[in-house]
Formats: sequence, C-alpha cells, structure tokens
Amino acid sequence: MSLKRCAMLMAMLVTLFDPPHQAHSAAPAGSPLRGGPQVTGTNSISNLQVKDPEEDQWVVNFDYFYTGEPPGAEFHIDLAMQANAVTAEFHGPVLPIRPQPGAHHIAVSFRYPIDVTAQQLIVRLTTATPTAQLLATQRIDKVITGPTQDEVDLYRARGMIDNGNSAAIDLARPILERLVNRNPKFDPAFIELARIAMKTNWGPEGLHQAETLLNSALQIRPDSLDAKILLGYVYAHQQRFREAESLFVTVAPSNPANVWLWTNWGELLDMQGRTDEAIVKYREAIARKPTRTAFRARESAYRQLLASLEARKDLDGLEALYRERVVDFGPGSCFSADYARFKLNVRNDAQGAIDLAHVALNFNCDDGPARQILGLASYVKWAQGDGTESAAALNQARIYLPAGPMTLYLLASNDSTMAAESKLIASGESIDQKDNEQMTALAYALQFGKLDAAVRLMRLGARPETPVGMDGMPAALLPVLGDNVEAIRVMQKAGVDFSKMRYKGATAVDFARQARDEDLLKALTAKDRKL
Repeated sequence: MSLKRCAMLMAMLVTLFDPPHQAHSAAPAGSPLRGGPQVTGTNSISNLQVKDPEEDQWVVNFDYFYTGEPPGAEFHIDLAMQANAVTAEFHGPVLPIRPQPGAHHIAVSFRYPIDVTAQQLIVRLTTATPTAQLLATQRIDKVITGPTQDEVDLYRARGMIDNGNSAAIDLARPILERLVNRNPKFDPAFIELARIAMKTNWGPEGLHQAETLLNSALQIRPDSLDAKILLGYVYAHQQRFREAESLFVTVAPSNPANVWLWTNWGELLDMQGRTDEAIVKYREAIARKPTRTAFRARESAYRQLLASLEARKDLDGLEALYRERVVDFGPGSCFSADYARFKLNVRNDAQGAIDLAHVALNFNCDDGPARQILGLASYVKWAQGDGTESAAALNQARIYLPAGPMTLYLLASNDSTMAAESKLIASGESIDQKDNEQMTALAYALQFGKLDAAVRLMRLGARPETPVGMDGMPAALLPVLGDNVEAIRVMQKAGVDFSKMRYKGATAVDFARQARDEDLLKALTAKDRKL
C-alpha cells in the first residue's frame, strides 16, 4: 500500500467515538485556556498506554501537563511503521480535545487505517496547525494492526442493524451481500444476515431463515461462539428449549466476550417460567465488562430484570436496580427518566422525580419523557404544598407540561398523580376541554386503552357522550370502532348506556350488527352494570 493511500485512509478513518474522559487536577482557579498567566511547570506528556482494541477501536490513555502557553495548543496521535522512526508515517487529525492548563488525564478511542500495521504510536502536544510546533511528545512500542476492509464493512453494517431503523437495515443488507460475494468464507456476515432475517420478518419464516444462515456460518467455522449464541436465541423462539439450552451450556465454559449469551439464556429461562434461574443469568450479563459492544446486551438484561422484579412487586429491588443502571451507564445514558417515573408513580416521591428528570435534561437526553415526568412531578408538588414553593412548582409544571387534554389524561393514569388532577379541575381546568385534534382526556384514555385512567376521569366528571375528533363522534364509541370488548365492559360498569350513544343516526349496536361482530354485539347488549 502506498504512503499516499495510507495517509488518505488515516484522514478518513481515524474517528473519535467515545467521549474523552479528562480527569482534572487542581489547576489554579481562573487559569485561562488562551493567554493570561501561566501555570508553573513544563509542558509534558507521560504514562502513555494503548489498550487492546474492542472491534475496530483502540483506546489510548496518557497524562499531560500544559502551562497554558503558547495558547491554542492541540493534540495529535500518529503512527510509525518502524520503531524509532524519526518521523511518523501517518499523521492523524487533530483530536477535538483542547488541552487545559494544569495536569490532566485523557482516555480516547479511535480507529486505525485499513490493512495497515504500525510498530509505534506517538502522541504530540503542538501549537495550532499548520505550524504545529512541538511542545511535548511521547511514543510507545505497540504493534497496531488496522482492520481489514471486510471488517470495516462488517462493523458498518452491524451498526446499521443495531440502529433498528428499517431504512438503515435496508442499507446494511447489500453491504453484507457484497461481503459474502467477495469472501464466501467470511462467516460473521452470515450471522448479521441472520439478524436481518429476524428483524425484517419476525415469526416462523424469519426464524427459519435465520436458522439456515447460522447453520451456514457454523459450516464455515464450527467453533463460532457468536453463531451458536444467536442460534440458541433462534431455537428458544422456535420453542426448541432443550436445544437452545444445550447450546448455551456448551458455549458457557469458553467465557465468551459476547454478553448476549447470558441475556439470551435469561430470556430462554423466562419463557419456561423459570424466573429465579432467569434472574441469575440477567445479573450475570449485567456483571460483565461494560464495553461498547456489550452495551445493548447489558441494557436488555437490565430491562428484562426490571420486568421480572416488577412482576414480583419487589419495589426495593426495582429501586436498587434503577439506581444501579444509572450509575452503571452514567447520567448521560438517559436512563434517569425511567428512574424518575418510578420515583413518581411507585414511590410517590415528586421531588426525587424532579431531580432525576433534571439530570436527564442536563445531559441532552431525548427530552420528551424527561419533560413529561418533570411536568407531572411538578403538578404533584404543587398539589401537595401551598404558598410560594407550591406556586413555583405550578410555574415549572406549566413550562414542561402545559395544562390540556393530554396532561389531564397523563395525570389520571396513575394514583400518585390523581391529587394534582383533582386540584387542576377544582382550579378551573375543564375536564372535557379539547385540543387542536378535538380530543379530550377521556378520548385519549380510550384511544390508548388506558382503562383505569378512563374510569378515574369519569369519576371526576368526564362525559363519555362528548363529541371528539374531527368527525364529532361520542368518546364512548371509540372502543366500539376499535373492537375493544374489555373497554366496552369497563364503560358499562361506569354507567355508560351504549343504546343511547348515537353517531350519524346509528347506535353502537347498529355498528356491531353492520360489522357482523358477534362478540362485540354480545358485549353491547349485555345488561348495564354500575360501579
């Protein structure tokens, strides 16, 4: 490979992935980044280490001291093909980490160029490009092999599949197909194609397609642990429990880095009602090394373990696990909003929910859930107090979740927020007010199948006969058109007489007869039962 091509590849492929971790020591307060008084000391780089790669990413750790002069310094990471080379043969781009005055530590991960092997890694602290006057440097002997073109294509396709978006998966498929055409013995491509088969065609057909693709991968490489782990997942969802567990038992002694072994094993046990054993496997997945590639498997283990503890009504266990997940993945992982919802709805801790929701917003997480919880918790805090603090909570609630039909529906969705719902209605908010879609809170409860919320709203005075939607249909008829027999029975128990509900001259019974739906007709003509 020519040096020119290598240089081009370096410029294209040295890409930062994980946020840098920069541990700040006690630099004098007010030390400027550009100009101003210097920090006493000498510009230096020390304790350089290079960790073995996770997939296509290498991790570089080093300490540095920067006096603050000259201002505007930069970091570079370069490669040398030969040990003790006078100059680096590959000059990487400037790292997007500005040196801070004082002593600090940096950990950063990035990719190396395709099909290149280097003997040394060099870190440089320089003045700003293009002059790049050297201020400090350190090099380390390390054989660093860049990924092959096949591996780069595989990682790209895998990322698209992990995305879960159908458009991204459609882009991944031809990449993998070209990989197999180029290298028919490249077994990881068959594993990723099996994932696509399941994601795009979930059910018996997609599972069978995945099984055949995984069998092809195992024909190429019989010892492929990743293929066996995914095949065990396929067997589990084909109800072939013994075969699935046999595969997992066979793979486990190898202690694979693929954390999906433990998560999938837990799911297999859950499917058989072996909850205690499933919990052990989920906890084993969570306890595994929190690498980038393990994130999804460990996150899934947390999610399924939370569901198991919720089913057992183990509230203390749930809270401990919510807290552990936030600490494990970090506040920037955006799991704080889930914990906040638990705090509000289960623990009735409005202030705790507010604090956690603020954490999610401060880290630029998807702010929809966080804003919703912050608004609901603020309404609850308003309802629980009085005076200045209560008024301030109401102002916060109005910022994050303005009063309206959707807000009234959300407040009616849980016992912990009903006091705030009642106080809003008492303060003048109409329970049957409509939004721009002409929907009421009761209409949303019926549309989303949240029947407990519908009952609470009717107890507060919501009228089921109120016309909703652009066509002005009575709200009570929404479950009729949705063929929701359970909702109809709940409405009848709440006092709704469907024989009196008319829309465009027809009753609910007329709609059921027109649809020839015997179950629906039977539910509608049953004797009303009141709460």
